[in-house]
Amino acid sequence: MLCPISRTGVPLIACHILALCWLNLFPLAASAQEEAAKFPDRNWPQFLGPMRNGHSPESNLNLDWLAHPPRTRWIAEPGAGYTSITVVNQRVFLGAQRGDSDFIVCYNRETGREEWSYVIGRGYQDVQQQGPGPRATPTIDGDHLYSLGPSGQLFCLTTAEGREVWKVNIFQATGAADPAGENLYWGMSGSPLVVGNLVICQPGGDRDNSVAAFDKETGAVIWKAASTYRSYASPLAVTLHGHRQLLCYAGDALLGMQPATGQILWRYAHQNQYKCNCATPVVIGNRVLVSTAYGGGSALLTINTADERWSAKEDWNSRRLQSLFATPIVIDNLLFGCHGDLGVCTLRCLDLATGKLAWTAREPGRCAMIAAAGHLICLSEDGTLRVVKATREGYVETGKIDGLLRARSWATPALAGGHLFARDQQRLICLNLQKE
Repeated sequence: MLCPISRTGVPLIACHILALCWLNLFPLAASAQEEAAKFPDRNWPQFLGPMRNGHSPESNLNLDWLAHPPRTRWIAEPGAGYTSITVVNQRVFLGAQRGDSDFIVCYNRETGREEWSYVIGRGYQDVQQQGPGPRATPTIDGDHLYSLGPSGQLFCLTTAEGREVWKVNIFQATGAADPAGENLYWGMSGSPLVVGNLVICQPGGDRDNSVAAFDKETGAVIWKAASTYRSYASPLAVTLHGHRQLLCYAGDALLGMQPATGQILWRYAHQNQYKCNCATPVVIGNRVLVSTAYGGGSALLTINTADERWSAKEDWNSRRLQSLFATPIVIDNLLFGCHGDLGVCTLRCLDLATGKLAWTAREPGRCAMIAAAGHLICLSEDGTLRVVKATREGYVETGKIDGLLRARSWATPALAGGHLFARDQQRLICLNLQKE
């Protein structure tokens, strides 16, 4: 029997054994995303930024757009899609649909010129015809890109030229078919997470195959775990009480998992009537916030450990904030989020400690948001960009830009090197937010 060889020349079986031992000795070494977080002026390497929480560490930014409107650096037209944007070194990456195919597209960061594109599969359209194109945001780790197509194609490319290193269908590789049979209702939307030598995805399955870890060098399955409903949220790698864990928000529960093996350490049941959880969890110290729409609401959990046993204690549970797809933002013990689903959506501010509502505002409506320098940068679904002060006192807008983007702007913006990157179903824009 032949033994496959990795890029390093080591037999894959040995690689897998070494990887498990290494992760057990050092539960999570610094990933390339965490290394990139040391250089916030340059990189936004994954969904929701360096630490997957929507925060930019940059401070010297022009966020008073009323007095100093930002300049548009460049505009590109990649095509339709709902992926967010990743920015590393001199390249910008996102997913888009062109004609009958879905692509990953790479642009030059300085000029907006397209450098390469890679076909990830046939053009995807969701069941409700809400919009074509890829959903999951590419993840950059070193000189490789990892992304998940809407129909389950997980692949690894080189960032320099878009050359395919490997690809695998996560449903075929894991045998996952979730209990509701709805894996492809909205398309695979959770962005891959790179943890050490593993790529974590959530195919959704009911035979200990809802969450899976793949070897980042080969695409081989390392482990499968959990029997939960499919989810559209993205997994996280976090530190709780000094221990590294995976947080995987499934369709019916939030799971805390051991990275090397997928062992479930703790579970908190949380869902809406459709088992359709989309917003990524938010970690604040040893607390975790989850939020979902369609009547589900939000819950703040304190994660505890004693005698090697883990538990999740509910601090509060409230329907005052119901996040459809936009991940909430926590700033200075205040919780900001887009509340609502099929009807009117509002921007809300809650006290993090109590879950009590501080204020609500009709603008910016349904939106995705990131945080920078004590402000929220909100992209409304109609394409309007706004800057809002993150304050308890009420809704205070310090900037607004109409017309650069159009309807169905559901993707979360990215911020790197003093430049804001945002997209709609056709355009990708780069705005200069550096102070002059």
